[in-house]
Amino acid sequence: MGENYAPRPDLKIEQLPQSYRYDDKDYNLYQISREFDFDSNSQACLSRIESQMRHASWQPQLVAAADYCSYQLNDGISISHIPTAASPYFFDGNHGAAEIAKVLPQIKACAPLEGKESGMPGLPEGLQVRRQDSYFRFQNAPAMELELHDLPVLETCQVLVVGGGTGGAPAAIAAGRAGAKCICLESTSGLGGLCTMGRIGSYWYGNKAGFCKELDEGVTQMGPEPKYPAEHNKKDTEWKRHWLLLEGEKADVEYRFQHSVVAAVCKQDQVCGVLVCSPGGAGFILADALIDASGNADLALAAGAQQARETFEPALQGAGLSPIIPGNDYINTDYNFISEEDIFDFTRAFVQAQHKFTDVFDLTQMAATRERRRIVGELTLQPQDFYAQRCYDDSICLARSNFDTHGFIVSPMFMLMPPNEEPYFAKIPYRALLPKGLEGLLVTGLAVSAHRDCLPLIRMQPDVHNQGYAAGLAAAMAVKQGGKMRHIDIRKLQKQLHACGILDKELLEEVDGLPLNPIENEYTKLAKVFMYPAEALPKLQKEFAKKQDLFTAQLLAFLGDASGRELLARHIADQPWDEGWNYRGMGQFGACVSPLDCQLIALANLDNAEVIFLRKLEQLQPEHAFSHFRVMCLIFMKYPNRAAIEKLENLLSAPGMANHAQTDYRSAVAAMCDEVNDNSVRNAQLKEIYLARALNACQPGHLLARRSLLSYADGLQACYAIFAREAL
Repeated sequence: MGENYAPRPDLKIEQLPQSYRYDDKDYNLYQISREFDFDSNSQACLSRIESQMRHASWQPQLVAAADYCSYQLNDGISISHIPTAASPYFFDGNHGAAEIAKVLPQIKACAPLEGKESGMPGLPEGLQVRRQDSYFRFQNAPAMELELHDLPVLETCQVLVVGGGTGGAPAAIAAGRAGAKCICLESTSGLGGLCTMGRIGSYWYGNKAGFCKELDEGVTQMGPEPKYPAEHNKKDTEWKRHWLLLEGEKADVEYRFQHSVVAAVCKQDQVCGVLVCSPGGAGFILADALIDASGNADLALAAGAQQARETFEPALQGAGLSPIIPGNDYINTDYNFISEEDIFDFTRAFVQAQHKFTDVFDLTQMAATRERRRIVGELTLQPQDFYAQRCYDDSICLARSNFDTHGFIVSPMFMLMPPNEEPYFAKIPYRALLPKGLEGLLVTGLAVSAHRDCLPLIRMQPDVHNQGYAAGLAAAMAVKQGGKMRHIDIRKLQKQLHACGILDKELLEEVDGLPLNPIENEYTKLAKVFMYPAEALPKLQKEFAKKQDLFTAQLLAFLGDASGRELLARHIADQPWDEGWNYRGMGQFGACVSPLDCQLIALANLDNAEVIFLRKLEQLQPEHAFSHFRVMCLIFMKYPNRAAIEKLENLLSAPGMANHAQTDYRSAVAAMCDEVNDNSVRNAQLKEIYLARALNACQPGHLLARRSLLSYADGLQACYAIFAREAL
């Protein structure tokens, strides 16, 4: 406890005999308890009490708070009770199935309480429970049928926010301030998302205006001697987490921690609520308007939203899962690929992190993922939109960042002209938050409707804060329109966003299209070609006829025009393999394909230059960079050729090329390297699985290819499993 901490008289504070030492500094550990009168045993009651305990135990010197509050109910049941022969049965220890089967007939089963019998209302007629994002892991697994409609309706509200993270916590605060009765569901034990619960407590870029500015200034004023001034990029993670809780409760927001949404409740195309699971059980929460701030489109996809997918490749921005070091607010990692919606993959990530960071205080409750599932919305942001400075009449947020890609990109525009490290502004339109085909729901954060290569520009914490706040205001407005998100007055919303500093005034006057006075450079010119290819094509054809240059030949090829094919083919045939690109996560800027790689992809976009492709494949060696493997394998997946089988087979059977799949926890742990932000494991896996896909395309069922593909298809890593299963 700090020197300035004044304990409350109703708190029992016990210093534990253990302490934690890090970098020659000792940290005391405390257990805090308090007696409460419970109004009921509902999750709402328990959640309110947990919030009170968070308030009571917080103090400025706090460096790490407990994940959970434990409860000992004064209900006459002792945790030290020894059951008698007449007591209800429980199994303790290692018992075989035969032993348990003998006892089961003696146990009197209790019928589960339905909604009406529990004293709570059931689901109203006309509402359907939906879970439409079926997942490959469980397609052939045995299942137990449950009548979900019999579960009780636990609560109702006007605005329900699913996720209390980077965007969800601000969304809930905004909805509450706007006068809506708001409940916020969070799967971890605290608010703030990746900054607080993931311990990436520092901004990279971002437009630190509006609500983000208010948040930063508010956090700094929470106690004496703040670690960082408000304008500093770093944030005290414990202070920020608690400020969000305090500010939400000022706006009468109700929080439910350790609550996971497992299904949607809909009436035709209107999302009306969720099926939620928590330590206290399962039930429904109904709302007039909902915000999916899970960051992973969990609610939207369950309700039937379409998932965006620009490529079949395992192109996923690098991720990590960081340790918690008391007093250290920023621990950023990138050594993995993690798909949070896959429980096998997510569990693997935690198991690996426990073995990678063995001498630390704890691990974060969430993974540091930079790319997740996204919706198809009423408008989808494209990479060329930002280079061309595209305008929208419904902008709700102005983001700012550079292309910190944490891996490889797939956009031809970026292959032709790799992004530099300069930051760009990116306007986020309201339509990108509206899932096509669904009403009553907004999606905010990493799951908005955007091409995956756009994410580096729009995923900065300050911008997700402001975008979430805008979503909260919009949802509160929609409550008055019967939950119809498309019926709100956009200009009114924009004026509110301008009043709180999120939008500049000139954005309120913009219309869809390009700016009247754009900044012209080589990037904007290229972006306009990809925005309006039909208009650009005749000009490019004339330009190429005069110049006969390689760049224009590639650009034409990416647009499907063969005017420069002969030049491309001649140049590729005469060139040896250049310096390629090996996978890099942390610190990846610029090109992720070589000039020759880009030329090959452009040529393959036109047709099968069989002789040239086979010659390039023959020149490929095991030690060459991943980008060369990726390009050649993509070509032979598109144009299978039996003449390529022997070379692909030799590459896949080269020493160290195969057997990199993580099929169980033992192999996953064995794959971990000492380097914090390791790239070697991902490079090895990517080479193997691309080779296996190409070989299997050229000779379906090839034993060597099939062996590799099956190991990934049944493995723990979701991005590889999906890529492999598509070939099988």
